[in-house]
Amino acid sequence: MMKSARKGMSLIEVMMAITILAIATLSIAGFMGKFARIVAVSDVKNTANELASQRLEEIKNAPRYSAIDTLYPGTLPLASPYVGYTRQTLVTHTGGGNSDLYDYKTVTVLVSNSRLPVPIKRTTIIAAF
Repeated sequence: MMKSARKGMSLIEVMMAITILAIATLSIAGFMGKFARIVAVSDVKNTANELASQRLEEIKNAPRYSAIDTLYPGTLPLASPYVGYTRQTLVTHTGGGNSDLYDYKTVTVLVSNSRLPVPIKRTTIIAAF
């Protein structure tokens, strides 16, 4: 006696397939949410890095070494298209006296944004020229 071929799926098999599909869909949705947040923060970090690098290049190209201390330090909120970013420039002068062996300035640029957990920090040293 031969059994006849089964046609279709049982209710339990359908319920299990739907459960597996629902779990996979929810996992993908959670991943996409995290991915979107990471991309947004990465974009903000990239922009902050560019703003810090631009400021350092601007200071490196200063026409006079003596003016770096007075022209560039300070904190300013940036205008469009960088609304929400704040750039702070710090200048520390080391040496420079008649009997000093060294004469250089350490320039640090901090760029912050409300979406950055920690401000971006870039530093360079500029020797007397």
